[in-house]
Amino acid sequence: MNTRLTNLISFYNEQSGPARRDDRCRDESKLISKSISEDYSVCTLRRLIFSRDAQIRRAAVWGLGWIGQHSECRFLGPLLRDPDAAIRFEADRAREQILLRVRSLWHRQFAEQIEDSMADSHWTSANRMVDKLVATHAEHPQSWLLRISVRMCTSQLAGAIEDCRQVLSIDRDCYRACVMLGQSYWFMQRTSVAKECFLEAARIYPDCTSNQLCSQR
Repeated sequence: MNTRLTNLISFYNEQSGPARRDDRCRDESKLISKSISEDYSVCTLRRLIFSRDAQIRRAAVWGLGWIGQHSECRFLGPLLRDPDAAIRFEADRAREQILLRVRSLWHRQFAEQIEDSMADSHWTSANRMVDKLVATHAEHPQSWLLRISVRMCTSQLAGAIEDCRQVLSIDRDCYRACVMLGQSYWFMQRTSVAKECFLEAARIYPDCTSNQLCSQR
């Protein structure tokens, strides 16, 4: 194994993990992205994911989360069903990390305002703002997921269902949209359809069964 690969694996082992990833400041995140991109391109990391070495694969998926662009989310989608549980975990985190990172500053700040309105139960303003967010960034799944949350909280279940299907048309591996679709049908007392949605979510990402579905059954 060459020095660069050894360094990538060491960096992954040192920096990965929920606690480390969630507590980083923006400057530290930029340094990590810079360090990875200096040694590896997105294309190289994609290639390394097909390695026979489990550690290399995990580190490559992790690295894509730091330097990948929106198109990498589709590439990483099938890895949510990988036989290696660590790969599934890293693919899920990498997809989420990419989607959050590629948002514009306005998108991030406006989404925070919507979340603040939701926390304060200001549903009229939350509905108005989230409609604007979707109209401005309809290509971004996070916009739709936020509107689904608002619509579910305000019992706009038909609208939430429509938005869930829109997300899945953009990103067929978005198991969160399947879960929210199932929740919406559950609240409408359409339990058989809801269970089908939960099963589809578990097919897309088997590990979501314990994390997202148990409370919905």
